[in-house]
Amino acid sequence: MPRRASAFKSRTGRTALPASDAPEWELIGPGVRLGYRRGRGTRGHGGTWLAASRMPDGKRVQARLGRADDVAAAGTVGVLTHEEAKEAARAWVKSLRSGAAPAPALTVADAVERYLEARTAEGMKAIYDARSRARTHIAPKLGTARVADLTLDKLRGWRDAMVHAPKRVRTSRFAEKAKVRAVDTSDPEALRRRRDTANRTLTLLKAALNWAYQHQLVDNDRAWRLLKPFRDTGSARVRFLEVADQQRLLNTCDGALRDLVAAALMTGARFGELARLTVRDFDRANRTVFVEKSKNGRARHIPLTDGSAALFERLSAGRAPKGPLLARDSGEAWGPAQYQRAFKAALEQAQLEAITLHELRHSYASTMVRNGAPLIVVAEALGHSGTRMVEKHYAHLAPSYVADTIRRTAPDLILPESAVMRPEARS
Repeated sequence: MPRRASAFKSRTGRTALPASDAPEWELIGPGVRLGYRRGRGTRGHGGTWLAASRMPDGKRVQARLGRADDVAAAGTVGVLTHEEAKEAARAWVKSLRSGAAPAPALTVADAVERYLEARTAEGMKAIYDARSRARTHIAPKLGTARVADLTLDKLRGWRDAMVHAPKRVRTSRFAEKAKVRAVDTSDPEALRRRRDTANRTLTLLKAALNWAYQHQLVDNDRAWRLLKPFRDTGSARVRFLEVADQQRLLNTCDGALRDLVAAALMTGARFGELARLTVRDFDRANRTVFVEKSKNGRARHIPLTDGSAALFERLSAGRAPKGPLLARDSGEAWGPAQYQRAFKAALEQAQLEAITLHELRHSYASTMVRNGAPLIVVAEALGHSGTRMVEKHYAHLAPSYVADTIRRTAPDLILPESAVMRPEARS
């Protein structure tokens, strides 16, 4: 019976494999497996070759061999064809069994991947954002570099290059190349945003490298320990809509988009929290909606106004308890980015400044603050563990409590008329 052709052999065959963070494997010899991983969102970067086997004691071991020649040409450093990957896997297992195989050199990509796998097991909430950030900013420039070879200058150059690199913009999933837009770093706000992005990515990289150092996978942490983030990048201008603008935006939305926008404006919940709401999360008796999973892991009940209670009453009527409370017009739950095109069109029709759906959360919070809600109450409504972020973004909108308190409590002395020097006396 003829052997079945390997799905890994050609680029076309590998492209047909499902995009997943879990590798696909094929047996290429006794106790030797070749793996191929094309993680979700790696379009344009190609997959990775892996090898796996078992030690005499039955312990499974795995190593990263290099990148597949999906995009980069064979012969490029670190890029292997299918046949080259098979030979590399066999050689690795042979040396492993002979006891001569040194521990595979830990690359930055390996360190980040192992860190994210560990954090996922621990229940890390922002794993999707972390993987996306790693794919976009870390893997292309540092992924194949050995952690032991990192230097302060190399890391500083990588960090600084992120500031001036073109900004990635939304691209069709069928596009062969990601779309980018030039960044005007002469604009102070644009420069601040790019530096803030670089700082967030640096935080992720340092967390992964520190994890590797703490688990004794590398011997020295000096290179990244000495690299500091950019300063003064946290003073973002918080954008929000006035109440009249909120209503105008709602008037230009239709159907399921209008329900999503209204829910965001009247609960202050994040998009992910809204997308995960089910019908049973709406409590008619207490007029609240229950957010079970949030960014910081804290569940919360959001009290509803008359308008938001009426919205959720309509959305939940006659629906199955486990069905999505906020569904698309097709009846399916909202997915990331599925609202963006229609939301942008609604903003343009309403003649409003281009903002993101997340900034409707700022509109919710700013409206509460300007109406006199204490910051601790706003923090609780937003699901923050403390008032630090609320004070940072919204304290300036609050009624002048400090000024009123000072005027009410500070010494207010009346000078005797004789002590007041007349203008002619000064001259």
